[in-house]
Amino acid sequence: MKNFIETFDNALTENECNYIINYMNTDDRLTPGTIQSGVNKKVKDSFDVFMNLNNDDDLEVNEIIFKAFCNCLEPYVKKHTQLNRLAPWKIFPLYNLQKYNPQQGYHSLHCENSNPSIASSHRVMAWMFYLNTVTDGGGTYFDNYDLTMDAIQGRGVIWPAYWTHMHRGIVSKTETKYIATGWVSYTVPN
Repeated sequence: MKNFIETFDNALTENECNYIINYMNTDDRLTPGTIQSGVNKKVKDSFDVFMNLNNDDDLEVNEIIFKAFCNCLEPYVKKHTQLNRLAPWKIFPLYNLQKYNPQQGYHSLHCENSNPSIASSHRVMAWMFYLNTVTDGGGTYFDNYDLTMDAIQGRGVIWPAYWTHMHRGIVSKTETKYIATGWVSYTVPN
């Protein structure tokens, strides 16, 4: 059975991952991670840098992420051609760099299209890049498929944003996990 979760190993190089991690750790925007209702560490316990592909201040990181994501998205759409039958969609420009220290994680099962907010309700797909390898947990668990995705440096992952793809982070008790994550959304008329 297809699960529509596709992995792309070596989507980012080791140097690119290390550059993004260093960027994140030295950025003064690194703040406690939020969900729709704000900071709730019982749900999501992380440190995030909110990014915008259209922000020239983050140009080098944005170029790395955008190029790598496009290189993953093309074969994803080629494999799942039904995406071409949907209403117009595009890469959503806002995304997150996330740092999970030992014991931190996205603890609750969730999907990326889970509430009526404009941003969430228009999401079609989610994407993620693991920026480091975590050997003590650190992956992502998709419950409907009983699938654990291991956190391997440079690995890109794309999956549908809907309830069929509920997932949560797997907490590492000893290691820090770094990811970049974002969405593909329907094009909303102005």
